[in-house]
Amino acid sequence: MIREKYSIKTEETSLNIVQGEIESIRKKNITKTGFRIYDHGKIGVSGAIGAYDEDGMFEKSLESLSLEIPYEYEVTGNTKKSVRIESDFENGADFTSEIEELLKDLKRDNPGFIFSNKINYVNEEVCLKNDIGLDLESIVSRLESSLLLKEKSSPNLMDGFVGFEGNKWNKDEFVRLTNMTCEGLRKNTDIENGYHKVIMIPFGCDFLSKMYSELNGLKYGTGGSIFSGKIGQKLFSEDFTLYQSLSPEDGVFWPFFDTEGTLNENFRYPLIENGILKTPYTDKKTARDFKLEHTGSAGGTYDSVPTLSPFPLVMEKSKKTIKEILNGEMAVFVLFAAGGDFTPEGKYATPVQTSFLFDGERFVGRLPQLNMTSNIYDMFGKDFLGVSSDSFTTLSPMHLPVFRMKTDKI
Repeated sequence: MIREKYSIKTEETSLNIVQGEIESIRKKNITKTGFRIYDHGKIGVSGAIGAYDEDGMFEKSLESLSLEIPYEYEVTGNTKKSVRIESDFENGADFTSEIEELLKDLKRDNPGFIFSNKINYVNEEVCLKNDIGLDLESIVSRLESSLLLKEKSSPNLMDGFVGFEGNKWNKDEFVRLTNMTCEGLRKNTDIENGYHKVIMIPFGCDFLSKMYSELNGLKYGTGGSIFSGKIGQKLFSEDFTLYQSLSPEDGVFWPFFDTEGTLNENFRYPLIENGILKTPYTDKKTARDFKLEHTGSAGGTYDSVPTLSPFPLVMEKSKKTIKEILNGEMAVFVLFAAGGDFTPEGKYATPVQTSFLFDGERFVGRLPQLNMTSNIYDMFGKDFLGVSSDSFTTLSPMHLPVFRMKTDKI
């Protein structure tokens, strides 16, 4: 019998911003703990929020073994690692004071805009320990911004946003990004219909959604993925490599291990390498059932049985900067595109609500609403131009992917 404890402690200061002012401050401090018992190929689980009696909770887990939930895989043990990622703020009070000053600067520079939504400071401690030597600890402090921008004269609910997740803070850089976005929104420009270089960012676009669904190990193993049976085949560009990533270097501020205690070298696992399909993402069960590589992709809530879950997918950077990739051409920088999707066979179409003409350094002007079309094999194949080596902002690793796509005005 093996006893295991999985705990998540979250401290959060959330600033609700209305009309450019901090309307309210919400603070929470919650600890959630899961208790697992593994015995004779079965797992029992119980959970507690806040204070608990440890022996009593493990007794509940022992009792839940009667549910006959199978867990016929080797339990991870003999692994010890601790990773701490600190933010530039020591506490929520410092954070609140700084954001108040930020909002003053933004309103001064952009009197024609309204700023709203939330900016959060989060400190999260996640631990996974058992009595066969597993001892993993992740302590991550991060900032989360999703600041919505609206022109006062606009009928829209929002016209743009400034979003990032990271542990670095520079007020001047946030002001620069926001001012550049507002400046782009104030100026209208145009393009001809046709094929253009297109930049998409994960915050506001769904261009990787098909990769998440088709690289699911269960879907792949049961033959339902368009990639089923194609491991080892070159499906995409030589320049396209896709990782399952838990690395802060990729802008991912999650725990560095999955809920089964698996951790990967450099916190990454290649699913597609130089265009060649290597493996879908898997947990222990999926890897064993379908004889696939085990990528460490078990998720679930603190008090659930670990199960296959998507982890962040990140494209490998090229050796070229964004200006070098554009090579003197203007690009369509897509800030927000909602309502698009892939067909089952991989064709892609999306309306684009907010985009800019981009010269590699600044937003030249706002483009009319667009419709973009492609397919998964072209997007990441012949029309994939690379991911910038330089980050779009110093606030968080944000390396820009560039595609060539058919673009039509709506």
